[in-house]
Amino acid sequence: MKRTITIFVVVAMTCLLTWKFVQSDSHEVPAPAMDESQVIVAAYKWNGDTHQISLADLNAAIAALPIYRQQNYESRADKAEYLGELIEERLKILRATDEGFDKFPEHLKKLEDYTHQLMVEKLTEMEVDAKVVYTTDDLMAHYQENLSEYVEEAKVRATCITLDDEDLANETLDAIKAGKDLVDMAKELAEAGKFANGPGVNEDDPGNTNFFTKAASARWSEFIEAVFAQEVGEMTDAVFETDVNDETFYLIFRKEEHQPERQQEFDEVKSDIERTVERTKKRERINAWVNEISEKGKLKTYPENIPTPPQPEEAATEESEQ
Repeated sequence: MKRTITIFVVVAMTCLLTWKFVQSDSHEVPAPAMDESQVIVAAYKWNGDTHQISLADLNAAIAALPIYRQQNYESRADKAEYLGELIEERLKILRATDEGFDKFPEHLKKLEDYTHQLMVEKLTEMEVDAKVVYTTDDLMAHYQENLSEYVEEAKVRATCITLDDEDLANETLDAIKAGKDLVDMAKELAEAGKFANGPGVNEDDPGNTNFFTKAASARWSEFIEAVFAQEVGEMTDAVFETDVNDETFYLIFRKEEHQPERQQEFDEVKSDIERTVERTKKRERINAWVNEISEKGKLKTYPENIPTPPQPEEAATEESEQ
């Protein structure tokens, strides 16, 4: 805080800065029809020059902010707060200009690079984005040509109890075989905190694995393969033992549902197809555009003039000689 105040005092003393806020509760906010560029909300002098900030300047600065920040400056008091930030920023820029920072070669180089970047982006919008056109027929054609890419994998769902205690697992299986419901048993074990971290761990619905594919988890591949091999309604006859990351788990599970592989409809994947087709057409247009520019510029390349970098052994020898 002391450093900030000191800097401000130096700036004020050396640059003879004066500034004033123009805000009064006794004046009504100008009507929307009024020219906001003529409504001055702040004025200050710097090195003898008068600077002003109009209501139009203030609103434009706020409009240039990200949407989530604009929402913070909707009321009169909030705009007055941002006005202070805007004045501070402009004063810092004037102070930096006095120091000649606007003429630093590295700054000018960055400015030139950024200007070139903006120029190329604008040109690309005109030469690529604006010229890429595709129709629903194009999307449908891509879909028909790539049906295999739009296949939904088979999925299964099971009720599973995962434990890390072999004795408890055998006791649990015996209780289920004696008539205890698998789902009820899963809930009781979950409430008792005896569930291990694995298939069936589900706070809202203990035991329910939800739907998963064969590629759902490499760690639990043995369990996944076993569930896919079951018939719907079939439960493990014995405790299913599997090793995962040097730990042994004991599972009891029943296959509840099986959704076979199916071809996805066009409308389901239309948005994905559109992105793919758009990327492809942009790439094609960029290649064509680059060829056009190269021909117009009579481009010639001489790759043979690029020297071959020395091998590591040669570089080491040159360094030792030096």
